[in-house]
Amino acid sequence: MAKKLEERLARVHESAADPTRPDALPALREALRSKIGILVAAAAPAVGEEETAALIDELPAAFVRLLDRPIERDPGCRGKVAVARALHRLDRWVEEVFARGVRTVQREPVWGGSEDTAAELRGVCGLAYAHAGRADALDILAELLADPERTARAAAAQALGDAGRPDAAALLRYKALVGDDEPAVLAACFASLVALSGEAALPFIARFLTGGERGERAEVAALALGESRLAGAFPVLRAWCEDSPPAARAQVGYLALALLRQDAATDYLLGLVETADRKDAIAAARALATFREDPALAGRALAAAAAHPDRAVGAEVRAVFASPTAAGSS
Repeated sequence: MAKKLEERLARVHESAADPTRPDALPALREALRSKIGILVAAAAPAVGEEETAALIDELPAAFVRLLDRPIERDPGCRGKVAVARALHRLDRWVEEVFARGVRTVQREPVWGGSEDTAAELRGVCGLAYAHAGRADALDILAELLADPERTARAAAAQALGDAGRPDAAALLRYKALVGDDEPAVLAACFASLVALSGEAALPFIARFLTGGERGERAEVAALALGESRLAGAFPVLRAWCEDSPPAARAQVGYLALALLRQDAATDYLLGLVETADRKDAIAAARALATFREDPALAGRALAAAAAHPDRAVGAEVRAVFASPTAAGSS
């Protein structure tokens, strides 16, 4: 039985890799009509607008089929997730897929209890609500933002930014203020706030870096500002670095400044490479080495290190820019 399933799965993978094969369409259709989640998961990503367009209508039925006896037929929700992703990618709104998927909970036995394997599915369906511009999208995403599973919460935060609705910012601000045990969720909240509000989001995110705020939430906010490349983020991040413990500025603050890709931030880091104490100089160089592929930047960093009073700094910075893994080490 296992060998037969492996053979079927191999045929589906071959057909998905080359949908122009004469036997590809029948093999993919057979997989989508099966009651085996891994076969559906292998076939669904191959469904598109060209050779396999005829299979689009098979996707909703495959999804519904896997909702029946789901732990037996679709452990891990792999098939249902693949169908939801395919329809989302094709920009096809199917009510029975996304409305049911966003509320699906699939608890499966694990050592010591059970776990919900449908979090990714809820997240994908939440994104579909946002991208489809559904009138009830904010209501759905507000619920997902309080989902017990991190994956669903992070997807909801991303979807609120993708929705393009300014009123979604209120939900994101509330979530950021309440906090979350998972940094990825807060990071998604901050990124979506930037996407929705641009520079107007800066004062709110900056609040997490002022007033003596420390810890993981402040570090997530710092990285979010760096990735935002907002024009006004440099003075906020510089002040936070100068007021933070050495470990925080070395591991997070300097990286956030490098991610800004602003001349003022780059010049500040280069100044540290040239004149700061050894630990800060090396930490600033590691942050700049995130963009070691930029020859001009690499040259300036090496020149700054060569001018440092401690000759050992120059040797260490050369090693940092020579090694792809050195930039992320401490």
